[in-house]
Amino acid sequence: MDIQPQAARFHTEATADGLKVVIPARRNWVTVLFLSAWLGGWAMGETNVAGQLLHGGGKTAAAFLVFWLVAWTLGGIFALGSVLWQLAGREVLTANSTALIHRVEIFGLGVNRSYAASGIKNLRATERPASPTSNQRVLFPPLFGAGHGLIAFDYGARTIRTGSSLDEAEAKLLVSSLAPHLPRQL
Repeated sequence: MDIQPQAARFHTEATADGLKVVIPARRNWVTVLFLSAWLGGWAMGETNVAGQLLHGGGKTAAAFLVFWLVAWTLGGIFALGSVLWQLAGREVLTANSTALIHRVEIFGLGVNRSYAASGIKNLRATERPASPTSNQRVLFPPLFGAGHGLIAFDYGARTIRTGSSLDEAEAKLLVSSLAPHLPRQL
């Protein structure tokens, strides 16, 4: 059986703002199906507990139900975020001589982080860490912290990571595409 090389999942485009790279979120269909079914049960629990709170009861029971409802709601938001990220999420990098803009978005709504190109040092592709949770991290949007992707660069005293859905070979290809659009790396 001959196995053909696969193309990179990211897409590049030269724009007036610089090189634009779109990295779609990695999908795990088993996780999407499981969480979608779980969200159906979640909605039943959410509505039942909210109904119990509205119909009253003892103060102790109400305090517990409020605590439970808050935790349950946060869990549902987390699960829904994972499903939406896998179905419609993407990272968009725009590189030019003045900045590297990293955008994390779902259905066009997202968060931008802009890094001055002059402060970016040591742009590189890294290996996926041997952490037992590193593969699960790609199932959630990289909204907080310095990221967990395979493309890394030093920015001041921090290491910033992006490209959470990339494989190592894709990260190497992307770094070679990004580097010419940023000032010389030291």
